[in-house]
Amino acid sequence: MKGVMSLITGFSLYVAGVINEVTVILVFFMFLDFVSGILRGWLTKSLNSTIGLAGLIKKFAVIVILAMTAGLEYFFVQMGQDTGGLIILTVSSFFIVNEGLSIMENCAQLGLPIPPVLYNSLEKLNRDPSGKEQAILRDPLLDKIDKAVLLKEVKQQHHEITIQEDKKEEDVK
Repeated sequence: MKGVMSLITGFSLYVAGVINEVTVILVFFMFLDFVSGILRGWLTKSLNSTIGLAGLIKKFAVIVILAMTAGLEYFFVQMGQDTGGLIILTVSSFFIVNEGLSIMENCAQLGLPIPPVLYNSLEKLNRDPSGKEQAILRDPLLDKIDKAVLLKEVKQQHHEITIQEDKKEEDVK
């Protein structure tokens, strides 16, 4: 039943023009980027769930932007301005290029041969103006924290706060 509903919903969205071929290509590129990122992390022994989750959140945000773009496109069509799907095509194309660069970067870090011109361009794209590499870094302090001890401390503090609140209520009576 779920499969039939998914098929009907997907077909309806396609017919309504919200999802077009370019959007499908973007989702496919997102999938390829995610898989190539996992492979890169596994092969370079730098697989990190925090970075992976951040990547998934970013991909979800791209879908939110596409949904907003589709809403904007729908608004213009309802106002009598036929955009011909140009707005969603432009936004989708931007994100396809972005995903393609990320896939190429992952492949370069996997050791696949990348033309020097593209490799140098990728290297420049990954540096901010101050020359520092852009990366999501986990705070080293988080690795030193013992979660069990932290949970005990939080429970103890919660218990103490509850006792203090009970005493205040008794004093008020």
